[in-house]
Amino acid sequence: MSRFRRPRLPGMPKHLRRSDSLLVILVFILAAYAMAYFGGDTEPLRLLHGEEPIAAETASETLEPPVSDKDIPGAGAPVRFLMHNTANYFVAGEQQRSRFPIRPKALWSREAVADIIAHVGPEIVGLIEIGGPHALADLRQRLAERGLHYPYFRVLIRQGEDRALALLSRHPIVQDNSRANVKLYGDHRRRMLRGILDVTVRHADGRLFRIIGAHLKSRVSDDPAAANALRSKEAQTLALHLREAMQRHPNMPILVYGDWNDGPADTSLAALTQGAASFSALTRLKPVDSRGESWTLYYKGGNEYCTFDQLYVNKVLGGRMGRTGRQKGGIVDIPAAANASDHRALWCELR
Repeated sequence: MSRFRRPRLPGMPKHLRRSDSLLVILVFILAAYAMAYFGGDTEPLRLLHGEEPIAAETASETLEPPVSDKDIPGAGAPVRFLMHNTANYFVAGEQQRSRFPIRPKALWSREAVADIIAHVGPEIVGLIEIGGPHALADLRQRLAERGLHYPYFRVLIRQGEDRALALLSRHPIVQDNSRANVKLYGDHRRRMLRGILDVTVRHADGRLFRIIGAHLKSRVSDDPAAANALRSKEAQTLALHLREAMQRHPNMPILVYGDWNDGPADTSLAALTQGAASFSALTRLKPVDSRGESWTLYYKGGNEYCTFDQLYVNKVLGGRMGRTGRQKGGIVDIPAAANASDHRALWCELR
C-alpha cells in the first residue's frame, strides 16, 4: 500500500505552508478563548419541568404565550409561600459542579427540612442551597410521604457552583425567565454566582405570581471587602433584572426571595428597596417567630443573630397584601428547625 501524501500547494514553499497551518491553529485557539472569556451566556441553563429536563436552547423561553397586563387578575384568597435555605441539601449521586468536596446531607436533617415545610403546608416553596435534581427529587419524595405533592418544579444550576436555587409548586409554572449566566453589573467579564431563578405560577383561579429567587455571595471569604463588593454588584444586577420585568408587565405581582448574606440595613440591599427605577422599588416583608424575633441565622463565627433571609414584594403585590409589617406570615421555629439548617424558614400569604 502506497503511503498517502498531501498534495503540494503550488507556488508556496514548504516552510511557509507549515507556518500557515500553525497560524490557523493559533487563530482558532484565540477565537475559542475569546468566546469563553468575553462571550455571552453560552453556558447551558439547567432547569427541570415536571420530570423532564428542558433543553438548554429552549430553557429560558416561556412555556405559554406572554400575558397581557389587562389579563392579570386581581387579589384573591391567600396563597401560602415558604422560603428556606436548606443548608447544603446534597444527596448521593448528585453531580459535583465545583472543585470543592461535597457530602450528602444527613438523613435526619433532610427529614427535618421536610417537617418544616409540612408544618406550614405552603402551595409554593422557594429553596436555596439545594444540591440539584437528585436532591430535589429526594425532598419531593419526603414531602409526598407527608401528604404534600408538588408536581411542578424548577431547579436552576450553574456550572462551578454546587448550591442551586429551586422552586416547588402545586400550581402550574406557566412562564420561565430564569437565567443561569447573568453578566454582573459593572463587570461584564464576571457572572452572578448562582444566577436568577424567575418563574411565573398560575393559581387555579387564574391569578399569576412571578416568583424570583437569588442567593448572593457568602460572607465566608479570604477577602471580605471583595465579597462585600461582589454582593453589592449582584444586588444591583438583580435590581436591573427586576426593572426590566416590571417595565414589561407593570401589573404583575412579584415576590422576591433570597439569602442575601446581608442584613436589611446593609447598603447592598438598597438596590432592591430603592430599585433601579422608582417603579421597581421593593418592600421588605417583616415576618417574626413565635417570640416576636426576626432573625433567620445564628452566625457562630461572629456570635450574632442575623436577618440574611428576606422576602420582598413589588408595589402591586404589596398593595394586595396590606400594610407593610401587617401581612400574615412568620418564621418557623419548631424544634425541627435546629436540625434542618442553620437558616430558619420564612413564610407569607400572597393575595
